[in-house]
Amino acid sequence: MTKVLLIHGYNGVPEIFKSFRTQLQAMGCEAAMPDFPVREDISVDKYFDVLDEYPDFFGEDVSVIAHSIGNGMFLKYLAATGKKVNRFISLAGFATPFAVEGKDVLNEKVGLIDLNEQELAYARESITESFCIFSNNDHIVPYQTLQDFPKLINGEPILIENIGHMGHKAGLTVLPGVAELAAERIEFEFSAGCIVLDDDKILLEKEISRDGDRFWTFPKGHQEPGETDTQTALRETKEEVGLDVEIIDENPIDSNYFLHGGKILKQVSLFIAKPINGMNFMLQDEEVEEARWMGLDEARQYATFESAKITIDEVKRRISK
Repeated sequence: MTKVLLIHGYNGVPEIFKSFRTQLQAMGCEAAMPDFPVREDISVDKYFDVLDEYPDFFGEDVSVIAHSIGNGMFLKYLAATGKKVNRFISLAGFATPFAVEGKDVLNEKVGLIDLNEQELAYARESITESFCIFSNNDHIVPYQTLQDFPKLINGEPILIENIGHMGHKAGLTVLPGVAELAAERIEFEFSAGCIVLDDDKILLEKEISRDGDRFWTFPKGHQEPGETDTQTALRETKEEVGLDVEIIDENPIDSNYFLHGGKILKQVSLFIAKPINGMNFMLQDEEVEEARWMGLDEARQYATFESAKITIDEVKRRISK
């Protein structure tokens, strides 16, 4: 039986935690939702005291869902006690302090979350799998801080657009995929593709979804049996836009998102590449309506999804080095 520990943040238990607990119990999990101190009463020692009351919620059969300041408190506790867990799911997590105008008490408590390299290293060592969920319109945690957190703990980033801080103000009552991920009742799908660059231009394609929707993105597709990630990326680029390309950076830019009401977690790896036999397109008509070379700034405006915009930002960062 999977055990799941739910760790709330600054303002107490968010509504989505209640739905998580109900879902987890229905899936046969043992779910614990402790009462941690809130607002003015928050301290590292008080969080630690509560966690000490749950010794059975650590180990190889345990998943943790933590929200906001609860993330840093939990990671500090792991490093201080030498305990381990299997799966860590972060909601709006951060590892470094920041300031919110007019929120003196909040800023004081956020200041407690300044994880040092030893604490971060232990998080990477002691957690088997980490998934970091964040949004593009969080009104508390700076966007860059949210994007940095999965990199610091070797977590898989999961961007969900327009769900805010996922606390009381966001008004969320459900968040599909999270309980399934914690309970290990979720399927994983993998796709790979290429971010094709030619001098100062980048390739975007207008993809046609199964529902007939159109969106601007990068060529990518499902992995076939026996393929490596880079082989999939090269094949899919050739199939979708007709370009032969060479991968010039084998460190992929990864993104993740939920599908089908949280039943599937789609994982995508994109590799920076360059064309090697010309730049003329031959489109896969049933899946791609148009392909276009664009400047990076123009491509960022065209990109349909926030995850694609983040990918372009990362490309700009890498090529500017």
